[in-house]
This record gives sequence, C-alpha cells and structure tokens, in this order.
Amino acid sequence: LLLILLLLPIIGFGQMLGSITSLSISPVNPNSTDTIYIYAELSFSSSSCPLDIQMHSIIGNNITASTQHCLGMLSAICNTTDTFKFNPLPAGSYTFDLTLSSGFGGPPCTPGFVPDDYDTITFNVSAFVGIEDYSNNKELVKRIDIFGRETKGKKNKLLFYIYNDGTVEKKMIIE
Repeated sequence: LLLILLLLPIIGFGQMLGSITSLSISPVNPNSTDTIYIYAELSFSSSSCPLDIQMHSIIGNNITASTQHCLGMLSAICNTTDTFKFNPLPAGSYTFDLTLSSGFGGPPCTPGFVPDDYDTITFNVSAFVGIEDYSNNKELVKRIDIFGRETKGKKNKLLFYIYNDGTVEKKMIIE
C-alpha cells in the first residue's frame, strides 16, 4: 500500500499536472500586416517544466495548437510562458484553441494519457489601412531674430524660420 501511495504522483493519478493560466495576444488589435504573437501562461505542479513539443496548424480561421512539457520529480510550482508566432494573417475573426499536455522523463518525455488543460481565445484581424501620402508643401511665413523682430536674413545671427504648417526651424548661416 505504501508503494502505491509513493507511485501515485509519478504516474499522475489524483493530481492536475499542468494548467493554462491565461492566453494573451500581441498586438492587442492586430491588422493584416502585423506579425501576431499569442502568449500562453502555464503553471505546473512540478519542480521543472521544460518544453518538449510545440506545434500549431491553421485551417481557415481556426488555429489549433498544442504544447507538451516534461515534468520533474519534485512537488514545486513551475511557471512558464509558451509563445506562438504567426506571420500576418488575412483580415477576419480567428479562434485559437490550445491543448496542454505534460509527460515524464526527458525531454523528449513520455506523454500522459489525458491532456492536462484546454483554453481558447478569439481575436479579430482588421484590414490594413494605409496612411495617405503627405505632401510637404510648407511655405515660409516669416523670419525673426531672437527678440521676435522680423528680419530679411542676416549672416552670423541666430534666426527662427516660421512656416505655414506651424513648424519652426532655428538656423544660423555662418559666413
């Protein structure tokens, strides 16, 4: 009986090995030109939790992902973050489904029989809208010296050039 009680944590009965604490996306509001990252915050009831296998597939607007971590023998909390990177996706609404598994040994490690946890996050990718070409048609309104007096432009003096778009440049023309 004592032997069975000692082996229960090793074979994984009666305990939850890993859990998905949270899923987050970056950028928060991606567009169709952004590289998208999904971060999975994970927690394990084991002294170590190195990544063994991580994969994902995209079919239409559904992203299915899985990750497996190897667990150590000591009972201690191990927190880690898995990152999933996606090249720019077409505009639309997406669902990201993550399955978390854990195993013993390795890496590579022997997976358990039943996945530890599942979680889902949905997000929208908006169409990229470019910025209109900005034409730089600024015109000089006036030229003033450091006392605010309008001047024609003197050499070896600090002058402020004020333009119609509100910009000000300070210039000194040295002879």
